[in-house]
Amino acid sequence: MRSQPSHLSRWTVLVLAWSVVVSSVAAQSPFSPPPAPQSAPSSPAAPQIAIPTATTPTATTPSNEPITPTAPSGAQPLEGGQIVARIDGQIVLASDVLWQVNQLIEANRERIPDDKVDEAKQMILRQQVMGLIDTKMLYANFRRQVPAENIPTIEENLQKPFEEQEVPRLVKMLNLNNRSELDALLSKSGTSIKDVRQQFYERTIAGEWLRQMVPKPKEVTHEAMLEYYKEHKQDFEHSARVKWEEVMISFNRIGGDRTKSWQDITGLGNEIWQRVSKQPGLRGPAFTEIAKQKSHGFTAQSGGQHEWTTMGALRSEEINQALFTLEIGQLSNVIESDRGFHIVRVLDRKEAGRTPFTKAQSSIREILGKNQRKDLAQAEVAKLRKKSRVWTLFDGDLSGPQLSRKLQPTQQRK
Repeated sequence: MRSQPSHLSRWTVLVLAWSVVVSSVAAQSPFSPPPAPQSAPSSPAAPQIAIPTATTPTATTPSNEPITPTAPSGAQPLEGGQIVARIDGQIVLASDVLWQVNQLIEANRERIPDDKVDEAKQMILRQQVMGLIDTKMLYANFRRQVPAENIPTIEENLQKPFEEQEVPRLVKMLNLNNRSELDALLSKSGTSIKDVRQQFYERTIAGEWLRQMVPKPKEVTHEAMLEYYKEHKQDFEHSARVKWEEVMISFNRIGGDRTKSWQDITGLGNEIWQRVSKQPGLRGPAFTEIAKQKSHGFTAQSGGQHEWTTMGALRSEEINQALFTLEIGQLSNVIESDRGFHIVRVLDRKEAGRTPFTKAQSSIREILGKNQRKDLAQAEVAKLRKKSRVWTLFDGDLSGPQLSRKLQPTQQRK
């Protein structure tokens, strides 16, 4: 009887029960008359969106820019039953990935010229197939080393995560209403819930199997952490930042009536001032109730509070300036932006600086440990690639260094 690797024994312990869970308030005078109106700044340009290349489709908003695929010319539509890859004795049918490809094409259809749709499909199809190779290799290695009688138990333990996590994720991602609509969409693409469930099993098992194969990482030393800190000092530098609260009256919400807007904001300001002046030592939030009831700001429903904000992060230069000049707990005067009138108050401030090594050690240890585990996992995958036999419809026979070269661009995009 052949000996089994050490990670197999650890796996055997897991399989039977395994499931995936996949500083003081300053007294101030009543608010003064409104200043002259300001001109509104121009709006920023909308970002461009590209076709995603992940192995699962992502809903995107198409832009007007055409897409020119780089797939070979003369591409022909593929039938769902056509074999597009063989990986260590396992086959990949076009239907296994076409449903994902079709969703990506549909999401970006307006950007693809009519005469380039088939080429775009083949380009994305190749990306999907290349992204499956490592998973298939790992799953084949798992099947070779784990007793066949254990497989049904492992897959049975994965049924619940598939139904409770993966199916709802796919329904939401594909903008469907329920499992039945997902089943119909998959059937239309030549596949089924059963096939997608098997792909989920293989993907999950391959990931867990790789974790079992990876050797235990070495302990991260103090010297290694210190060296990382010295080489990445800029990563531990931070700009000045503040936590703050706001009440705001929007011009649009008052029908563009600037005078009424001013009356409302000064009313809020005087109401807040009367409250905080009675608690001169108050350093926590003071706007909460008033913001929820009367403010028009983006964070009104959460009491007008804003999380850490860096200098220059806001569109209004006047608000930026106020946040970094006010004392903690001090009310600002009324500030006008292109959207309305604002009153702000600083809750906490951290000056610009660099996180000291003593406080950065924990995050550095985590980074180095993660990098080490990633390198060890890549090394194990590289070993499998050297021994694997792969053929794809797009690249023919691939093995050893050639396979690694072909996969490298795909892996870097993930």
